[in-house]
Amino acid sequence: MKADIFVQKTSNLFVENRLLKFAVGAIAVAVCFNSLMVYRAVKYQRVVLIPPAMTGTIEFVQGKPTEGYIKDMSRKIVNLATTYSPPTARGQFNDLLSLYTSEAYPEASKSWYSLAGRIEESQVSSSFYMEKITISEGTIEMFGNLVQFAGDTKLEKAAKTFVVAYRIRDGRFEISEFKEKNLRADIDAQKAERETEEQLKKRADAKMKMDKHAEVETK
Repeated sequence: MKADIFVQKTSNLFVENRLLKFAVGAIAVAVCFNSLMVYRAVKYQRVVLIPPAMTGTIEFVQGKPTEGYIKDMSRKIVNLATTYSPPTARGQFNDLLSLYTSEAYPEASKSWYSLAGRIEESQVSSSFYMEKITISEGTIEMFGNLVQFAGDTKLEKAAKTFVVAYRIRDGRFEISEFKEKNLRADIDAQKAERETEEQLKKRADAKMKMDKHAEVETK
């Protein structure tokens, strides 16, 4: 009789153990599934904004903005930097500086405020008519025609390319550099780089020949 009771209790324990294992397994599967869904939700989430002075909605997917947003920011930046008159230049440069990274701001503020002073002193007006935007990772190039006047006198009308180095941090567009692209300087830099590579190659070949000559003499 006692043996039957023991067997019954043992059987019940085995059943409970199996149920417990099943419950733990089901919970583990549910946790894994939930974690996967959360990961997918975070990875593919979209933040849609409708800021002022933009042409449409802005979407951030996986922390990266759409090309439309980058182009809108490009137009805003180049207009602030290159289309101005003596009364508006300083205010525009203030707005432009608000987009700079904290690291680049000190040097940029000196440069833009100095330019604002020269514009006010010389009464220079400027307009940039953008024709093309080229976007790459962390860099934007804007090509167009720049026209500048001092009073009624035309100072310059020329094709220009401006380059913006940027980053997206915590959903915020930040500028680290704005400059005019100097095609002549770029060509000279590439030429100098090629000449340096050729010199290094010649030195390496000469050293190899000397080593082989020394090895032959040793033998």
